[in-house]
Amino acid sequence: MRILAWNCRGAAKPSFMSSFKRLVQIHCPEICVLSETRLSGEGLARLRRRLGRDWETYAVESQGLSGGILLLWRRGVATFDVFHNCSQQVVMVVSAPDAPPWVLCGVYASTNYRVRRFLWQEIASLTAQGVPTVVVGDFNCILSSGDKRGGVAFTDRVDRREFRDFVSRTGLVDLGYSGPQFTWCNNQLGSARVWERLDRAFASPDWFLLFPTCRVTHLPRIASDHCPLLISTSLGPRHYSPFRFDKVWLSYPQSWDIVRDAWRLPVRGDAMHRVSRKLELAKRRLRRWNREVVGDIFRRVEGVETAISELQSKEDLEGTLSTNDMSDLRGLLATHHSLLRQHEIFWRQKSRVQWVREGDRNTSFFHRTTIIRRQRSTIHSLRDRSGHRVEGEPSIRQILLDFFRTRWTEEEESDDSNPLPPPRVDVRIEDDENAALVRPVSAQEVQEAVWALAPDKAPGPDGFPPFFF
Repeated sequence: MRILAWNCRGAAKPSFMSSFKRLVQIHCPEICVLSETRLSGEGLARLRRRLGRDWETYAVESQGLSGGILLLWRRGVATFDVFHNCSQQVVMVVSAPDAPPWVLCGVYASTNYRVRRFLWQEIASLTAQGVPTVVVGDFNCILSSGDKRGGVAFTDRVDRREFRDFVSRTGLVDLGYSGPQFTWCNNQLGSARVWERLDRAFASPDWFLLFPTCRVTHLPRIASDHCPLLISTSLGPRHYSPFRFDKVWLSYPQSWDIVRDAWRLPVRGDAMHRVSRKLELAKRRLRRWNREVVGDIFRRVEGVETAISELQSKEDLEGTLSTNDMSDLRGLLATHHSLLRQHEIFWRQKSRVQWVREGDRNTSFFHRTTIIRRQRSTIHSLRDRSGHRVEGEPSIRQILLDFFRTRWTEEEESDDSNPLPPPRVDVRIEDDENAALVRPVSAQEVQEAVWALAPDKAPGPDGFPPFFF
């Protein structure tokens, strides 16, 4: 699903309709949030007639020539329930077939920070309901100095502190963006020109779990001084997952046997080659064992819960269970506990969180942290050598390839125009220092270095993290 959010700065001006139709034609959004429409009464009715029958609408009328929000959605895409509690927002509950409902909150915040406080309270109450929520629109406020360029120097005013406190208190996460950095410009010339990032998209962690590959794009400013925001929740291209030794495997004695057997195989070559070869053998066997024996631990827990439910239902009907059934029930309950523990260990390792200890059933926290980290780590766009921003997986891959090929390819002719500075004769390494540098590394030093690593730190290219060793 695609959501287009745009502060159009007046939907009655001649340039609006042609620009809006162009945006819809190119990006095909299912939901549109238009803010600062400056329409009410008959003007709003005329705009609805011009939009055609493909769209259903819900409007918050403007107060004179100030404000106004218009929400549009395509017929037949999903079930939509729309309402608003204040003139600064419109709330839509989206219920698609075979998917849990989620909430879209379209925002046009007041320019008066005292009035904005009421909006912060409304959104906080909305997110407290526990329903996956995405909040998008013009917040008319910035968070930090990085959100502004030009004009008066940034100062940490009370309205900006309140905005940061609201985001922190609600646990909303900025969805990031690709495209231009700033979403608003005052369109003045010279030193009076100012850019700010006033338009944003925030989401609750639960919404991230529903749409882990979502992305936000800042589109070019046309017919308004604000960029339109395009939010896409569709799945992106699937990537090959490299091998990673899962900490969950340590709870299976067979994994220890697989590594032990691989290490006992005779391998010729120097010490480093033997280690690398045995790691590769262990990796292949662990992959096959994980696929054939461990399987999907998330589906396994569903099967165990079904079996537990059937036995407990049988006990309710018959009043008692046989000795064998009671033994099976105890085994299933123990297996269920073990699988939940494995879930926590799995997401703990994926999340890369180092400051929370395992054992407190932090599975949902680790899961959310993993999704958010993946979202923030995803490269949506890059600038090429000429400064042009490109998007799309093939173009990004080519830019990275060209960059490293240029950086690390040895030039045929060395450049002597900038030689290295001459060595300093007053600085030298003493004989005893040189002996310490070149002496062989002892096994104890290697062990101390490895044992000093955090167990769950990122593994090397071979996929084996420190805790494996």
